[in-house]
Amino acid sequence: MATVWLLVLFLVPFAFFDVWYFLNGFFTWMVARLQKTLRRRGLLEEVVTYGLVTTTDLDFMCHKNNARFSRKCDFGRFMLWGSTGTWDTVVKLGGSMTLGASTIRFRRSLQFLEPFRVRSKVLCWDNKAFYVEQRLESLRDNFICAIVYCKQTMIRVSPAKVVETMCGEPMASPEFPSEITTWIEMNNISSENLRKSL
Repeated sequence: MATVWLLVLFLVPFAFFDVWYFLNGFFTWMVARLQKTLRRRGLLEEVVTYGLVTTTDLDFMCHKNNARFSRKCDFGRFMLWGSTGTWDTVVKLGGSMTLGASTIRFRRSLQFLEPFRVRSKVLCWDNKAFYVEQRLESLRDNFICAIVYCKQTMIRVSPAKVVETMCGEPMASPEFPSEITTWIEMNNISSENLRKSL
């Protein structure tokens, strides 16, 4: 009887929560904290995380599910904000952050048991958000299988204040790449259209 109860207690969390997401997130965050302790990365430094396509990633086509690309990018950003100390600075300033927008362009699928990496990097920022590029690359041939652009919106604090606190002095944003400028314009048009429909 005790064995049955132990089995039930083990399975209930898996039935009602995405346990692997939280375990992976916790592990990624701990590694980021360790990296920050050993060598704090600069805000504009690239941060790399690794993965392997497993059975839980597969879709009906037997390759990595499209949604799992975005999920893996979540963990890449956990590592980016944790290992650079950005998250600690945001919290210290009484702020928070949320994903304001993201766009993914798929170039090639990732197959079962294919190892890959996610390269995450802050490209630039404005008065409301940091803009991040994430590249998912196959480790078999270094091909960029997908590229993701993210708008990490700051809440109750400006990116400029975060950067100034991290660097000890004000720092201007790097030049906006043309694809980010165009993407921001597309998001603004979408917002305007949605406001008109209300």
